[in-house]
Amino acid sequence: MFKGFYNLSSSMLTQNKNLNVISNNLANVSTSGYKSDKMVSGTFQDAVMSRTGNNITGAEGSPLGNSSMITVPYETVTDFSDGGWEETGGILDFAISGKGFFEVDRQGEKVYTRNGSFSLDQEGYVVLQGVGRVSGTNGPILIKSDDFQVEPDGGIYDATGNLVSKLKIVDFEKYDDMSKVSEGVFSGGTVQKTDATLLWKYVENSNVDPLREMTDMLVNQRTLQSAAQILKMYDAMAVKATTEIGRV
Repeated sequence: MFKGFYNLSSSMLTQNKNLNVISNNLANVSTSGYKSDKMVSGTFQDAVMSRTGNNITGAEGSPLGNSSMITVPYETVTDFSDGGWEETGGILDFAISGKGFFEVDRQGEKVYTRNGSFSLDQEGYVVLQGVGRVSGTNGPILIKSDDFQVEPDGGIYDATGNLVSKLKIVDFEKYDDMSKVSEGVFSGGTVQKTDATLLWKYVENSNVDPLREMTDMLVNQRTLQSAAQILKMYDAMAVKATTEIGRV
């Protein structure tokens, strides 16, 4: 019976962690370039159950199977699939067609994102709000006028046709080596070149599926509630057993 306490308690903790991941996905359903997360869980330990042998007949024990122990969250996995593009008409909105990320200088640290909803800071540099200045192939991108054009290769040209800068787009050998530092912003990984192209006056939408996330949330809430109710039953049984034993 006491094994049930561990199983149910661990299930409640795991479902609560999963609800946090789902809630964060839903909160960022409108965040440009956001990549959804999924929690992977499993059992902490499998115990082997066996039928004991018979000392009289000499029969040996035989395995019956495995019994799963407590449930634990293993890791949170990020889905890097595309979220689709939306035309905005904003001259500082960009989307990447293909594999790749924008590079942003975050207080001296290079971080990467698919969120191309940029703006200008007070000095005229292109920035991702709340993160840092967007990198060009030759450093931060300084734009002195809103009269410019952007080519699919990321080149930014002024009204006279001169190259102002070029957005730096990179890719990674293994996305598993990347870690999320904030919503839609990542660090780490081995940088490599990419043949991705740029869409000007577009942004990439979040790849969160709201319907699926809501369904998963309902399933997890029901599982959490069921585990809590059964845990109360176990607690009542334990109290009763202790009381009855005490009377004897």
